[in-house]
Amino acid sequence: MNGLPIAIVGAGTAGLATATFLARQGYAVRLLERVEQLQPVGAGILLQPSGLAVLQRLGLLAECTALGAPVSRLYGTSCRGRVILDTRYHDWQPGSFGLGIHRGVLMTALLNAAQRAGVQVETGVNVSRFEQASGHIRLLSQDQPLGDFAALILADGTRSALRAQMQVRQWSRPYPWGALWSMLPTAASAETGELRQWYRGCREMFGLMPTGCTHQARERSLTSLFWSLPLSEHEAWRQAGLNAWKTRVRRLAGEAAEAYLQRIDDPQQLTLAAYADVRMQRWHDGRVLAIGDCAHAMSPQLGQGANMALVDAAALADTLGNAGDEAQHAIDWNAIFARYGDARRDHLRYYRQASRLLTPLFQSNSHTLAVLRDIALTLARHNRFGRQHAVSTLVGARSGWLWSGAQQRELHAWTGEREAWE
Repeated sequence: MNGLPIAIVGAGTAGLATATFLARQGYAVRLLERVEQLQPVGAGILLQPSGLAVLQRLGLLAECTALGAPVSRLYGTSCRGRVILDTRYHDWQPGSFGLGIHRGVLMTALLNAAQRAGVQVETGVNVSRFEQASGHIRLLSQDQPLGDFAALILADGTRSALRAQMQVRQWSRPYPWGALWSMLPTAASAETGELRQWYRGCREMFGLMPTGCTHQARERSLTSLFWSLPLSEHEAWRQAGLNAWKTRVRRLAGEAAEAYLQRIDDPQQLTLAAYADVRMQRWHDGRVLAIGDCAHAMSPQLGQGANMALVDAAALADTLGNAGDEAQHAIDWNAIFARYGDARRDHLRYYRQASRLLTPLFQSNSHTLAVLRDIALTLARHNRFGRQHAVSTLVGARSGWLWSGAQQRELHAWTGEREAWE
C-alpha cells in the first residue's frame, strides 16, 4: 500500500499481535519500543480460549501449546480445606482448556511472527510526544522528529506517558494490592492440569500455576508461584525475612507448597508486581488509538490481560479489513477507530466491571467480604447457571451480565477446531 506507515508504540502482546495482523493485511508498520533489547522474561500468564483463538488466527497456536501447560480448572480452598472455587473449562465446552505459559514464550512467538510479516521493529526508541495534523501524525523523541505516520497505535502498557496526551477523558488508579511471584521448576509430586489457590479470608492468597517450558529449556517444566500482598507491606515483608513468610505459606497451603518453598533461599527470587485500573471515555483521538493495558488495564483476578490484548489486535484487524475501498485511498482513521471502539465496548465494559467487583473479594482486609464471597461462590458452583456464568467469564466469552455475546463468539472465544489443539 502507498502512503505513510502506521506507527505502533510498545512491543508487548498488544503491539506485536496488532503489528503482525496489519502487516499481513498489506500495511507498512513501524513498531517502536523504548527497551534497547527485547528479552524473553516475565511471569507466567494464563491464556484463555479467547486469546488462544487469536493465536490460532496468527498461526502461533501450535508453537505456544507445545511449550505451554494445559489448565483444566481453577481450584481454590480455604485455609481449613473448604472448597471456595472450582471452575472447570469443560463446563463451557468439552475439550476446552486454558494454557499456562511463560510470558517470554508468548513474546518470542509474537516477535518472530511480526518480523516474518515484515514489521519494522525498532528498539531503544523513546517516543516522548506526538503532534496531529490534518493528513498525518508526527512522533518525536524529546524535540527530535522520528517520522510522519498515517496513524498511531499506543500499546505501551499501563504506565503509558503518551496516553495522557490524548484529548480524551481518562482515569488511572493504582491498586493498593500487588503480588509476589516466582518461576520455579515443577515439583515431581505436583498436581497437573489445575491452577491451584489457597485463601485465608480476603487477605492471604497463595497460588501455583503450571507454566510449561521455554524455547531455551524445553526439557524443564516450570510452575508460577504467587503470593498476594499489599504494596504498603512489601518493605515489612522484606524486613521480616523469608522464614517468616514461608511459615505463613505453610500454614495456608501445607505440604503442597513445601517443594517450592525449599527452592527459594533469596528474597530476590520473588518479584513484586503492581497493577492499576485504567479507564478511558473512548479509546481514540483522531489518528491515535490506545489498545491493550494502555487502554483498559485491570486487576489480574480474572487473568484477562494478555487475552484482552490479543482480542484487541484481532478486532482492529477486522475493522480495518472491513474498510473496503477506504483502504485503497484516504482512510478516515477517526471513523475506523470509532468502529473499533463500538466493536469492543460491551466486551471490555463487562470485564472491567467484573474485575472491579471481584478484586476486593480476593484482595482486601474485609472479613465480611470473605464470608459473602464464600457463600456466593458455593451457591454458584452448585447450580448450572452459576457454573456457566463463571466459566464463560473465565474463558473470555461474555459481553454482559445476562448474555454471553454469542454473536461475537468467533472473536471472543475458542471456535472449537479440535485438530489445532492436538
